Amino acid sequence: MAGETACRAWLETTKQRGMSLGLKTTKLAMEKMDDNGHRPYTVHVAGSNGKGTLCATLTAALSAVGSKSLMFSSPHLVRVEERFRIEGVPVAPEVLNQALLEIQSIDITMDGVLTFFEITFLVAVHLARRERVEVLVLETGLGGRLDATRCAPADLAVVTSLALEHTDVLGDSLEEIAHEKAAIARPGRPIIVRRPDQASVKRRIEHTVKSAGLPLLGERSKPANLEWVDVPPQTSYAEEAVVLCRALWRHLPQGSEGSMPSINELHWPARMQTLPSPNPASPSWILEGAHNRSGMERVASELLEHPFVSEPWVLLFGSTPQDSLRNMIDPLVRIMTVHPPLEVVVTEPQGGRYVGVPSEVWQEVFLPLVACPVTCIPAPIEAVRHCQIAHDANVTVLSIGSLYMQGNVLEALEAATDEHLSVHAKA
Repeated sequence: MAGETACRAWLETTKQRGMSLGLKTTKLAMEKMDDNGHRPYTVHVAGSNGKGTLCATLTAALSAVGSKSLMFSSPHLVRVEERFRIEGVPVAPEVLNQALLEIQSIDITMDGVLTFFEITFLVAVHLARRERVEVLVLETGLGGRLDATRCAPADLAVVTSLALEHTDVLGDSLEEIAHEKAAIARPGRPIIVRRPDQASVKRRIEHTVKSAGLPLLGERSKPANLEWVDVPPQTSYAEEAVVLCRALWRHLPQGSEGSMPSINELHWPARMQTLPSPNPASPSWILEGAHNRSGMERVASELLEHPFVSEPWVLLFGSTPQDSLRNMIDPLVRIMTVHPPLEVVVTEPQGGRYVGVPSEVWQEVFLPLVACPVTCIPAPIEAVRHCQIAHDANVTVLSIGSLYMQGNVLEALEAATDEHLSVHAKA
């Protein structure tokens, strides 16, 4: 027990090591890992938006056909176990503890150089081998070419929709970002890519895929097998995920046994997740983790068609720093112009990698844009409590913005359980 408590404390301290893009450290750590000879079929997913939803959709589809999978994703909403879902369910704390002890021993031999993200990725690889899963589903953390997940010997790569994001790291043009994402292509292996609208972006992806392979990982340059997938405009993330999942399904071992099962609706925490209030006299909730402009734009059409906006509703909003605060919320402002909320409550996400934008700042941004009160409550738990007290069961609260904030809301609503944090197809 003492060792397990210590390994959690160790993991927490590694957050202070910051972020490190590059593969050398992760590659060395993987060479030190115990290899039990089990190698799951590995799907590696990159993209600016929708990659998590694709991973979740694939996980749900695999569970539906009885295939054991492990889905590695980030960030987590409430607890780190969410980053490792076996058959859609976060692993048990004791399972994670044992894996952490294994990776901690490797980190000690490397003089403590592994970052938090590198450690969690290595834990995912270790668990996939130990639990003998059939399919390992890996979501990239940032970019693709230099992301720790690139060290995995993937069988299939997928790139979802692209947008300008993390320009300080990935490049300040869509073409540069496309190159970083498409570099997850493995030589001679299939890569499925959502066809971009811009011809220059398409050409950059084709050029990158034509010379797939990273020498540092022992890969010899060779073209990957590029497959474009057309997704209609104004498609939601959920719909895009299904289209891409159908395209990749035939490449899986499970694909030889039949077509992909139908996933009509997905339970994916903090992605249009509906929750009742613990108090039947208080509002119900919708949680959505759209946390950048492109994400807001994509989800706006879905929100406009949702029944709740035609009834009394409240906006709960908080975010991490953005290039342009006003630009980020434009899609929300359009919704509020057509369907004004009763109140806007602004708060500050807690527990994430980045400090939340001060609620007073967001209050100043929203005030001239809406005709309703804008209430500033810095602590998310107090913001949730305010919504529960100030509004009744006829009201729906839309909590949107930072994924970290959605985790804060789940905790405040007493919904941080495996039931609410699992990934599965809805019945």
